Amino acid sequence: MDLQRLQILTEVVREYKTAIHMDEKKDEVGREVLDIVMNSQDLVLYGHVKRAKDTDKFPGEAIKHLDQATAYLYQKIDEQF
Repeated sequence: MDLQRLQILTEVVREYKTAIHMDEKKDEVGREVLDIVMNSQDLVLYGHVKRAKDTDKFPGEAIKHLDQATAYLYQKIDEQF
């Protein structure tokens, strides 16, 4: 995956985290983010986001999974350098 795509995915995950924090449109945003991540064909990232979507009724749990997704993306970005 190239750097620009990784940065976009990081921003998309951040948007979902914000939606959960604000408790606004989290179902809609979650579906959209899951679709975007699925198209990235990165199974590790998909697993983190899927677990967040499955647990978004419990914001603390969902955010932990999104933090793991973000850390994973940062690691992938670092590998680009």
